[in-house]
Amino acid sequence: MKRKWFCIALILGVVLLAACGGSDNGESGTAATEAAQTTEGSSEAAPEPTQPESTAPGTAELPEYTAADYVSLDSYTGMEVEVSDGEVTDEEFEMLLQQLVDAFKTTEKITDRETKEGDTINFDYSGAIDGVAFDGGTAQNQTTTLGNGGFIDGFEEGLIGKPCGEEFVVDAYFPDNYGREELDGKTAQFTMKINYIVGEEIIPELDDDFVKGLEDYTCGTVEEFKTVYREELNEQKSSFMEEQDKNTMWMNLINQASYSGYPDGYVDSYVQDMVTSYTSMAAAYGFTLEDFVVGMYNMDMDSFNQEVREQAELQVKSDVLCHYIADREGLTVTEEEYLAMVQEYMESFNYDDMTSFVNDYGVDNVERQGHADALLKKVIDFCFESANKVPAAETEPESIDGESAAETTSEETTAEETTAAR
Repeated sequence: MKRKWFCIALILGVVLLAACGGSDNGESGTAATEAAQTTEGSSEAAPEPTQPESTAPGTAELPEYTAADYVSLDSYTGMEVEVSDGEVTDEEFEMLLQQLVDAFKTTEKITDRETKEGDTINFDYSGAIDGVAFDGGTAQNQTTTLGNGGFIDGFEEGLIGKPCGEEFVVDAYFPDNYGREELDGKTAQFTMKINYIVGEEIIPELDDDFVKGLEDYTCGTVEEFKTVYREELNEQKSSFMEEQDKNTMWMNLINQASYSGYPDGYVDSYVQDMVTSYTSMAAAYGFTLEDFVVGMYNMDMDSFNQEVREQAELQVKSDVLCHYIADREGLTVTEEEYLAMVQEYMESFNYDDMTSFVNDYGVDNVERQGHADALLKKVIDFCFESANKVPAAETEPESIDGESAAETTSEETTAEETTAAR
């Protein structure tokens, strides 16, 4: 297993691309846990997604424009750009090395004694009422700490004082107001088996045997591995910091440019795209857009709408400037560059087959977004390559083992977002 310095950030076209189509390959697996753990309440379906009403045209319907009609910039080559140090510090290296070792930690599985209150256990159960299994009453490899509560009466009590590896039956009682008519007030029989009691974490020692067992490396000693691993981390940090430097340069160019307005309909279209995207995210969590905005971002809707519009305007500025420079320099996207961008989308969405990806997200959406993002990347690279690079003052990087920082996006996306380290 390799511990990455960073996760390469896709230009955030993927966010809005996801809102345009795609299939949901995940399934909710909460039914079994709900039956065992809910003491009262009701089972309600998640609210339907609320699509915002708008007369804004889709991006594909917007007219072409001449970028020079809306923006001018005296110079975008040879500008001074601060570049960050891509070398991993000793402190960073030791931290990332320990994280790699920690990724291989295991947990002691105790099976030679009976359970007691306070134990964390792994167990299976299968419930039935009058000999008939019910929906949500069966689960495997569940983990709970005995004594924490939260189960229906009799369920948790039946897990205390039992040996590991043997099946036993426990009577448990659903409350009258459990929330499912077929279970309200019923007594259920749960066949249970405790797989093991969770013990202490076991962290491996960083020695030659550990290094030899790393599948992604062919090192025979710890010292050899440290050399190879540090070189790898240096490459990753260097790439990460370069992307940050490019983003900073691009935002500076946007701020230095003079804008005389925006192409008709573009800001409203991006606002609609972003609201639709956030609405889809909210629905995926079972929330309305307003509840999602308040709960996730601690914003009221007026503040949210203002923020979205500001981001949409910034996005249009980025788009217009991108086309302005591309037109002046004769920069166009090759088929290879377009396909490379689509490949990044596929990796982000865990697709192996391009045909399936294009079918799910729509050929028009993929082609439009892929070419737009590839052009933006090409323009930014062009400006960065011609820049006068000077060492930046030492600052703390935004992420050590997390995901990449803010990316200015091209068409169909927000202009600047951060992907938080997990």
